Formats: sequence, C-alpha cells, structure tokens
Amino acid sequence: MIARHLMSALQSRALEYPVVTLTGPRQSGKATLDKALRNQVIADD
Repeated sequence: MIARHLMSALQSRALEYPVVTLTGPRQSGKATLDKALRNQVIADD
C-alpha cells in the first residue's frame, strides 16, 4: 500500500472521536485507507 499522509491524522481522530468521516472522490483510496486503519486498530488491541 502507498504510504498515506492522512493515516496519522486519522489514527489520532479515531482515538478522540467515536465516529470519523472519510470523504473524497471516487477511486481515491478511501476504502483502502479505511481497511488499513481498521487493521491497525485491531492489531493494537
């Protein structure tokens, strides 16, 4: 996966808020970024 600059921002927001919205144009990698973030959160537990 391509390293995303938003990953660290999303990680910190996910720890602060119960819901985080990720928006953007079609085929920009939103689902891939979401899956990577969820995998990291699950691995950290």
